[in-house]
Amino acid sequence: MATISSVGVGSGLDSAGIISKLVALEKAPLTALASKATKLQTQISVFGAVQSQVAALTDVAARIALPSAWTARTASSSAATSATITTTSTTDATSFTLDVDQLAKQQSVSSATLTAGAMPGAGTLKFRLGAWTTTGTTTTFSNAATTLAGTTVTGYATALAAGDITINGTPIGAITADTTAAARGQKVSVAINAVTGTTGVTATYDTITGAVALSSANGNDIVLATTASAAKTATGLGASGTVSGDVSIAITATDTVATIAAKINTAGAGVLATAFNDGTNDRLLLRSKSTGTTAGFRIQSDVANTSELAKFVFDPQNKAGIGMDADHTDSPVTFAVDARARINGLAVTSGTNTLTGNIPGVTIKLVATTTTNYGSGAEVKNPITMTVSEDVTPAVRNVSDLVTAYNRLNATLSDLTAFKWDETLQKRVAQPFQGDTSVVSLLNVMRGVVGSASLGATSQYLSDVGLQLGKDGSLTINNAKLTVAANNGTSMQKLFTNDNSDALTNGFALKFKALGKGLLAAGSSGTKGVQSGQGVVTAKAAKLQSDLDLNAAAQKKVNDRASDVESQLSKRYSALDGQMGKLTALGNYVSQQVTLWNKNTA
Repeated sequence: MATISSVGVGSGLDSAGIISKLVALEKAPLTALASKATKLQTQISVFGAVQSQVAALTDVAARIALPSAWTARTASSSAATSATITTTSTTDATSFTLDVDQLAKQQSVSSATLTAGAMPGAGTLKFRLGAWTTTGTTTTFSNAATTLAGTTVTGYATALAAGDITINGTPIGAITADTTAAARGQKVSVAINAVTGTTGVTATYDTITGAVALSSANGNDIVLATTASAAKTATGLGASGTVSGDVSIAITATDTVATIAAKINTAGAGVLATAFNDGTNDRLLLRSKSTGTTAGFRIQSDVANTSELAKFVFDPQNKAGIGMDADHTDSPVTFAVDARARINGLAVTSGTNTLTGNIPGVTIKLVATTTTNYGSGAEVKNPITMTVSEDVTPAVRNVSDLVTAYNRLNATLSDLTAFKWDETLQKRVAQPFQGDTSVVSLLNVMRGVVGSASLGATSQYLSDVGLQLGKDGSLTINNAKLTVAANNGTSMQKLFTNDNSDALTNGFALKFKALGKGLLAAGSSGTKGVQSGQGVVTAKAAKLQSDLDLNAAAQKKVNDRASDVESQLSKRYSALDGQMGKLTALGNYVSQQVTLWNKNTA
């Protein structure tokens, strides 16, 4: 008997059609599930914009919640060619006059002439920084003693090698490190007292603070200096950068003006040297590295006055008539001077052409003098005006940024929860979150914050500074009102930044910052896609994704059951076809036998 290969062949029934319809009935729930999945995918997609816009609003609020985001100053000079002004963001608004009487200068001097290419001979040049004072025809050099009076020596936490500190040019011995101020002070004073050649100099220390003081019984100058190698520890000895001991430079018999200049520049003497040829002769040009009175320098030497090397000596106080001569006819000199100015008529000085510390937060750079014939009977002042004013630009920008971020989120939430007209369907259609209580609540909370009050400032409501809440929940800016508020000192800043430790009355930037962080909180633990401690926005996004995952699982379950039903029905109808085929074959056989019997009996 032939094998039945297709359902229905043996029975003559439309088994395939019957199975298909029965399977379709099993798959009927897929239609609703697929529709739900499409809606969930749309909601997840559009809710991503909500998350992004909440984050953007939170970022803006966090940025402008800081008082520093609101402070800016505009500084101006009525004559920037004479002086410029800069300020910090917290400088008080002010205005003052400035007279620039004198600019700070470096000392500069040139040596007497030498034959081009000459080698002035062996010897030592000794440089020392200090201040020159000319009274009448007398020029004196002052290198004020750097004493240890009142100075604690705890700054010397590291060991000092022999020679790191010198007193009147004589090195003191090595000092080992010590952790206590008193022990340190004792070591320093003992080392100073042990120096030979300092008769009459006594060092004492405070047994509690470690402060070391120097005294001189014979009235001699006491000069305490540190070498370059000890510069890192010099803070314990006071202003060693403004005075110095001698810096000695050895000159050999074969040194030219150029090689001498190079030696000076590498010696760390605070002086810059340049070899110069005027077309016939060589000179040495010298200039102090810094401006200001204390940046002056003298040059001494151990050579005879008749030596060519003596032409590099500059010591009008002690060596008049030799080297760089006292009347400077052959070696013109410019002495280092401090900058001198008057702020509102009050005299100020500076070792540089930058004035700092006279007015908190204000830095003035002096460029050119405004006073002519300064210090003489013919002096003429021409003061300039320096102004520091509040810059309202940051305040207006901050308000505008917050309004923009809020309005963008408000518009998105409004659209997602509304009925909107669909041109294709010619009817109003519910948007993805129309009627969704969590999203609608979010929208209401946002508008509630806008309508709340902030305490601690002259203004309490956003409407007080020109931010009007519309019927659609958006904010509009009344520019005229905002301008007045922005120019009203720090009142508007306080409206946004006041921290009252109360979420209900804090400044609006703090309110929106806290709200945004709460909405986006990630949570700590939990199951089924929603974690405990999650913010509304984060939880809603997790719930949507969880629902989509469950929907996918439900669709798979329906499809799996439909496949099982189809398989079972196919097996049953195949078995039926087999039985029906056998019965049909039997019936045909019986019919043949009956027909044959009838023929035989006819």
